[in-house]
Amino acid sequence: MKILLADSSDLFRRLLRERLREVPNATVVGQAAHEDQAVLAAALCAPDVVLIDIELERGSGFSTVERLREAGFRGTAYVVTAADESEFGPMCVEAGIDGYYDKQHDLDRLVQALSVLALAPVTFPRQPIKAQQL
Repeated sequence: MKILLADSSDLFRRLLRERLREVPNATVVGQAAHEDQAVLAAALCAPDVVLIDIELERGSGFSTVERLREAGFRGTAYVVTAADESEFGPMCVEAGIDGYYDKQHDLDRLVQALSVLALAPVTFPRQPIKAQQL
């Protein structure tokens, strides 16, 4: 499973990269500090999973994921942030984000979720399948 990290904090990206060593079959294939870097890295690395903060150096996690989805990214996008979920949860859904994890309290849960995803990936089409396509 190929993972792209997008966070303005180099220190947090290093910490998260270290924690992701616990995830079987996972490799961090790219890192980014801002939106344009993340979009370029995704195009070059073709990640299966994007872990992104809401607030980047330039741009936001929301607009980055929207751009990735528009460019054809069909993988999993998780927000990993210190921002309040109650404030940003609905915006995550609108942007096509699949999950929300708190940087300070949810890293164990994130590692567990990624471990499950890595061992038994389940994909769902982002676009509804029409009966004629079956």
